[in-house]
Amino acid sequence: MHGVLDDLQNRNSDIVHSLANQLTYVKKVADTTSLNTESIANLFSIVKDSIIQSHDKYQQITRDLFWFNLTFLGQSTTYAVVREMEFALLHLTQQLDEIFDAIQLAISGSLSMKLISPSSLQSILRNVTLHLPEGYELIAGTRTKDIHQYYKLSKLSIVANFHCIKLIIHITLKFVDHSFMPYKIIILPERISPDKFVKYAIAYPYLAIQVSQNGYIPFTEKDYSKCVTSSITVCPLDI
Repeated sequence: MHGVLDDLQNRNSDIVHSLANQLTYVKKVADTTSLNTESIANLFSIVKDSIIQSHDKYQQITRDLFWFNLTFLGQSTTYAVVREMEFALLHLTQQLDEIFDAIQLAISGSLSMKLISPSSLQSILRNVTLHLPEGYELIAGTRTKDIHQYYKLSKLSIVANFHCIKLIIHITLKFVDHSFMPYKIIILPERISPDKFVKYAIAYPYLAIQVSQNGYIPFTEKDYSKCVTSSITVCPLDI
């Protein structure tokens, strides 16, 4: 009986010892689980902060990209405007150079196509013909094919002040049916003996015969040099 009791007591001690060990293990597991939980909570907090920081950085990068696009677009627009201004200034410089050249010609008394285009000149001349006195007409008419002759036959004067520049075009007029055809007299040698020739010297080597053949005007070499020769020859009245 005593042996059985001792055996039971020993078993009870083993069970108590085993339960104590199990409680110790459960306590250790609980401590480990608590530690792991704290670690997981701490890791979650770190991950959460990292996500928040990453989101903030993403928002900052998005704002930076937005402002970069705006800045780049603004620079592109500014560059385009600057290029347009450079082109406009170049075009203006070229126009000023052309006007300056035309004014230099005008100062010398020459009419230039850069200053007055043929179409504009034709319009001016047509208006002039409406105010001419009876019996007068323009030297070359107003047909389109004849307008170019006025750039050589006309003279130009400039009147200017601080506000404007006025051009005065001097255009030659003629009487109706008082046109002349100029001729140069060529003197051929004349034989006066088998071995001698003579050639007459004349004072008026040029002769302008009226188209209606009702008269003529003799010209000396000096007189004819005062005329402006082109497809139309214009001579001053004082010769």
